[in-house]
Amino acid sequence: MKGNYSHFIASVIAVPIGLITWVLSSNIFDIHMFLDVVLGIGGFGASYLPSHRIAHNKHLEEINLTNSEYKYIKSQLHQVDEQMKRLRSSYMNIRSIKDAKLIFEINRIIKTIISSVEEEPRKFYRGQQFFHSNLESAVNTIEKYLYLYKMPGKSKNERIQLHETRLSLLELKRTLQSNLSYMNQASYNDLDIEREIIRRNASRSKKRQAMLGNKLDKEKVNLKREEKEDEILYRGEQNDGR
Repeated sequence: MKGNYSHFIASVIAVPIGLITWVLSSNIFDIHMFLDVVLGIGGFGASYLPSHRIAHNKHLEEINLTNSEYKYIKSQLHQVDEQMKRLRSSYMNIRSIKDAKLIFEINRIIKTIISSVEEEPRKFYRGQQFFHSNLESAVNTIEKYLYLYKMPGKSKNERIQLHETRLSLLELKRTLQSNLSYMNQASYNDLDIEREIIRRNASRSKKRQAMLGNKLDKEKVNLKREEKEDEILYRGEQNDGR
Protein backbone atom coordinates (compact mmCIF):
# COMPACT_ATOMS: atom_id res chain seq x y z
CA MET A 1 0.00 0.00 0.00
CA LYS A 2 1.14 3.52 -0.67
CA GLY A 3 1.40 4.32 3.02
CA ASN A 4 4.12 6.93 2.53
CA TYR A 5 2.04 8.94 0.07
CA SER A 6 0.51 11.32 2.61
CA HIS A 7 3.77 11.51 4.59
CA PHE A 8 5.66 12.56 1.46
CA ILE A 9 3.12 15.25 0.51
CA ALA A 10 3.01 16.59 4.06
CA SER A 11 6.81 16.67 4.28
CA VAL A 12 7.10 18.55 0.97
CA ILE A 13 4.82 21.23 2.42
CA ALA A 14 6.06 21.25 6.02
CA VAL A 15 9.86 21.26 5.51
CA PRO A 16 9.98 24.62 3.63
CA ILE A 17 7.56 26.16 6.15
CA GLY A 18 9.70 24.96 9.06
CA LEU A 19 12.86 26.36 7.45
CA ILE A 20 11.18 29.70 6.68
CA THR A 21 9.95 29.92 10.29
CA TRP A 22 13.45 29.22 11.60
CA VAL A 23 15.06 31.79 9.24
CA LEU A 24 12.50 34.48 10.13
CA SER A 25 12.90 33.79 13.83
CA SER A 26 16.70 33.92 13.78
CA ASN A 27 17.21 36.87 11.41
CA ILE A 28 14.21 39.14 11.86
CA PHE A 29 12.89 38.61 15.37
CA ASP A 30 16.38 38.04 16.82
CA ILE A 31 15.22 35.46 19.39
CA HIS A 32 17.50 33.11 21.32
CA MET A 33 18.86 30.30 19.12
CA PHE A 34 17.19 27.56 21.17
CA LEU A 35 13.84 29.29 20.73
CA ASP A 36 14.59 29.72 17.01
CA VAL A 37 14.96 25.96 16.69
CA VAL A 38 11.79 25.37 18.74
CA LEU A 39 9.84 27.76 16.54
CA GLY A 40 11.19 26.06 13.41
CA ILE A 41 10.11 22.66 14.70
CA GLY A 42 6.75 24.13 15.71
CA GLY A 43 6.26 25.58 12.24
CA PHE A 44 7.08 22.19 10.74
CA GLY A 45 4.62 20.40 13.03
CA ALA A 46 1.87 22.97 12.59
CA SER A 47 2.02 22.60 8.81
CA TYR A 48 2.80 18.85 8.68
CA LEU A 49 -0.17 17.56 10.67
CA PRO A 50 -2.99 19.23 8.70
CA SER A 51 -1.18 18.61 5.40
CA HIS A 52 -0.81 14.94 6.28
CA ARG A 53 -4.49 14.67 7.22
CA ILE A 54 -5.67 16.37 4.03
CA ALA A 55 -3.40 14.26 1.81
CA HIS A 56 -4.40 11.07 3.63
CA ASN A 57 -8.13 11.81 3.29
CA LYS A 58 -7.69 12.59 -0.40
CA HIS A 59 -5.84 9.31 -0.87
CA LEU A 60 -8.66 7.43 0.89
CA GLU A 61 -11.20 9.06 -1.45
CA GLU A 62 -9.16 7.99 -4.47
CA ILE A 63 -9.02 4.34 -3.37
CA ASN A 64 -12.63 4.42 -2.07
CA LEU A 65 -11.87 3.24 1.48
CA THR A 66 -12.66 4.52 4.96
CA ASN A 67 -9.85 5.17 7.42
CA SER A 68 -10.78 2.10 9.51
CA GLU A 69 -10.81 -0.12 6.39
CA TYR A 70 -7.43 1.25 5.34
CA LYS A 71 -5.92 0.54 8.78
CA TYR A 72 -7.36 -2.98 8.81
CA ILE A 73 -5.94 -3.83 5.38
CA LYS A 74 -2.60 -2.34 6.37
CA SER A 75 -2.51 -4.52 9.51
CA GLN A 76 -3.29 -7.60 7.42
CA LEU A 77 -0.43 -6.80 5.06
CA HIS A 78 1.87 -6.40 8.06
CA GLN A 79 0.95 -9.93 9.17
CA VAL A 80 1.67 -11.13 5.64
CA ASP A 81 5.22 -9.72 5.94
CA GLU A 82 5.84 -11.99 8.93
CA GLN A 83 4.58 -15.04 7.05
CA MET A 84 6.71 -14.17 4.01
CA LYS A 85 9.80 -14.06 6.27
CA ARG A 86 8.98 -17.58 7.45
CA LEU A 87 8.56 -18.73 3.86
CA ARG A 88 11.90 -17.26 2.79
CA SER A 89 13.70 -18.78 5.78
CA SER A 90 12.48 -22.23 4.74
CA TYR A 91 14.30 -22.01 1.38
CA MET A 92 17.51 -23.32 2.95
CA ASN A 93 15.80 -26.70 3.44
CA ILE A 94 15.10 -27.23 -0.26
CA ARG A 95 16.83 -30.43 -1.46
CA SER A 96 15.57 -30.98 -5.00
CA ILE A 97 15.20 -28.97 -8.20
CA LYS A 98 11.53 -29.94 -8.65
CA ASP A 99 10.70 -28.73 -5.13
CA ALA A 100 12.64 -25.51 -5.70
CA LYS A 101 10.67 -24.86 -8.89
CA LEU A 102 7.31 -25.59 -7.24
CA ILE A 103 7.95 -23.49 -4.15
CA PHE A 104 9.36 -20.56 -6.12
CA GLU A 105 6.24 -20.64 -8.34
CA ILE A 106 4.01 -20.61 -5.25
CA ASN A 107 6.06 -17.74 -3.84
CA ARG A 108 5.73 -15.81 -7.12
CA ILE A 109 1.93 -16.13 -7.04
CA ILE A 110 1.82 -15.07 -3.38
CA LYS A 111 3.99 -12.00 -4.06
CA THR A 112 1.79 -11.08 -7.05
CA ILE A 113 -1.36 -11.24 -4.90
CA ILE A 114 0.23 -9.10 -2.19
CA SER A 115 1.54 -6.50 -4.64
CA SER A 116 -1.91 -6.34 -6.28
CA VAL A 117 -3.48 -5.44 -2.93
CA GLU A 118 -0.72 -2.93 -2.21
CA GLU A 119 -1.47 -1.21 -5.52
CA GLU A 120 -5.27 -1.46 -5.20
CA PRO A 121 -6.24 -2.01 -1.52
CA ARG A 122 -9.89 -2.72 -2.34
CA LYS A 123 -8.83 -5.99 -3.95
CA PHE A 124 -8.22 -7.24 -0.41
CA TYR A 125 -11.96 -7.92 -0.06
CA ARG A 126 -11.87 -10.23 -3.10
CA GLY A 127 -8.85 -12.06 -1.68
CA GLN A 128 -9.88 -12.59 1.93
CA GLN A 129 -9.70 -16.37 1.56
CA PHE A 130 -6.04 -15.99 0.63
CA PHE A 131 -5.21 -13.70 3.56
CA HIS A 132 -7.27 -15.53 6.19
CA SER A 133 -6.61 -19.14 5.20
CA ASN A 134 -4.65 -20.07 2.09
CA LEU A 135 -1.47 -18.12 2.82
CA GLU A 136 -1.02 -19.52 6.33
CA SER A 137 -1.79 -23.02 5.07
CA ALA A 138 0.82 -22.63 2.32
CA VAL A 139 3.53 -21.39 4.68
CA ASN A 140 2.87 -24.08 7.31
CA THR A 141 2.76 -26.90 4.76
CA ILE A 142 5.92 -25.79 2.97
CA GLU A 143 7.82 -25.39 6.24
CA LYS A 144 6.91 -28.86 7.51
CA TYR A 145 7.34 -30.53 4.11
CA LEU A 146 10.85 -29.15 3.55
CA TYR A 147 11.91 -29.87 7.13
CA LEU A 148 10.77 -33.51 6.98
CA TYR A 149 12.04 -34.00 3.42
CA LYS A 150 15.63 -33.33 4.44
CA MET A 151 15.47 -35.83 7.32
CA PRO A 152 17.50 -39.02 6.63
CA GLY A 153 16.31 -42.60 7.09
CA LYS A 154 12.69 -42.10 6.08
CA SER A 155 10.42 -45.15 6.02
CA LYS A 156 8.27 -46.14 3.06
CA ASN A 157 5.14 -44.74 4.67
CA GLU A 158 6.93 -41.46 5.42
CA ARG A 159 8.06 -41.16 1.80
CA ILE A 160 4.48 -41.80 0.68
CA GLN A 161 3.23 -39.09 3.04
CA LEU A 162 5.77 -36.62 1.68
CA HIS A 163 4.78 -37.50 -1.88
CA GLU A 164 1.10 -36.91 -1.04
CA THR A 165 2.04 -33.61 0.63
CA ARG A 166 3.80 -32.53 -2.54
CA LEU A 167 0.64 -33.32 -4.52
CA SER A 168 -1.32 -31.18 -2.06
CA LEU A 169 1.15 -28.35 -2.69
CA LEU A 170 0.41 -28.63 -6.41
CA GLU A 171 -3.28 -28.36 -5.58
CA LEU A 172 -2.52 -25.38 -3.34
CA LYS A 173 -0.71 -23.70 -6.22
CA ARG A 174 -3.84 -24.03 -8.37
CA THR A 175 -5.93 -22.63 -5.51
CA LEU A 176 -3.66 -19.60 -5.20
CA GLN A 177 -3.91 -19.05 -8.96
CA SER A 178 -7.71 -19.11 -8.57
CA ASN A 179 -7.44 -16.53 -5.77
CA LEU A 180 -5.39 -14.28 -8.04
CA SER A 181 -7.80 -14.69 -10.97
CA TYR A 182 -10.80 -13.89 -8.77
CA MET A 183 -9.10 -10.78 -7.39
CA ASN A 184 -8.37 -9.52 -10.91
CA GLN A 185 -11.81 -10.37 -12.33
CA ALA A 186 -12.97 -6.74 -12.13
CA SER A 187 -9.87 -5.63 -14.05
CA TYR A 188 -10.60 -8.20 -16.77
CA ASN A 189 -14.19 -6.94 -16.95
CA ASP A 190 -12.89 -3.39 -17.39
CA LEU A 191 -10.56 -4.69 -20.09
CA ASP A 192 -13.50 -6.27 -21.93
CA ILE A 193 -15.37 -2.96 -21.76
CA GLU A 194 -12.38 -1.04 -23.15
CA ARG A 195 -11.96 -3.65 -25.90
CA GLU A 196 -15.63 -3.29 -26.85
CA ILE A 197 -15.28 0.51 -26.94
CA ILE A 198 -12.25 0.19 -29.23
CA ARG A 199 -14.15 -2.21 -31.50
CA ARG A 200 -17.15 0.13 -31.74
CA ASN A 201 -14.96 3.16 -32.39
CA ALA A 202 -13.11 1.27 -35.14
CA SER A 203 -16.45 0.24 -36.69
CA ARG A 204 -17.72 3.83 -36.62
CA SER A 205 -14.45 5.05 -38.12
CA LYS A 206 -14.78 2.56 -40.99
CA LYS A 207 -18.38 3.66 -41.62
CA ARG A 208 -17.34 7.33 -41.68
CA GLN A 209 -14.50 6.56 -44.06
CA ALA A 210 -16.87 4.59 -46.31
CA MET A 211 -19.40 7.45 -46.32
CA LEU A 212 -16.63 9.95 -47.05
CA GLY A 213 -15.34 7.74 -49.84
CA ASN A 214 -18.80 7.49 -51.41
CA LYS A 215 -19.21 11.24 -51.16
CA LEU A 216 -15.85 11.83 -52.84
CA ASP A 217 -16.73 9.35 -55.59
CA LYS A 218 -19.99 11.18 -56.23
CA GLU A 219 -18.18 14.51 -56.35
CA LYS A 220 -15.65 13.06 -58.82
CA VAL A 221 -18.48 11.78 -61.04
CA ASN A 222 -20.25 15.15 -60.91
CA LEU A 223 -16.98 16.93 -61.65
CA LYS A 224 -16.30 14.73 -64.67
CA ARG A 225 -19.87 15.27 -65.88
CA GLU A 226 -19.51 19.03 -65.55
CA GLU A 227 -16.16 18.93 -67.39
CA LYS A 228 -17.76 16.90 -70.15
CA GLU A 229 -20.67 19.32 -70.43
CA ASP A 230 -18.26 22.29 -70.53
CA GLU A 231 -16.27 20.57 -73.25
CA ILE A 232 -19.44 19.99 -75.31
CA LEU A 233 -20.49 23.61 -74.88
CA TYR A 234 -17.01 24.79 -75.86
CA ARG A 235 -17.05 22.72 -79.03
CA GLY A 236 -20.54 23.97 -79.86
CA GLU A 237 -19.40 27.56 -79.49
CA GLN A 238 -16.44 26.86 -81.76
CA ASN A 239 -18.74 25.34 -84.45
CA ASP A 240 -21.10 28.33 -84.22
CA GLY A 241 -18.17 30.69 -84.68
CA ARG A 242 -17.24 29.06 -87.90
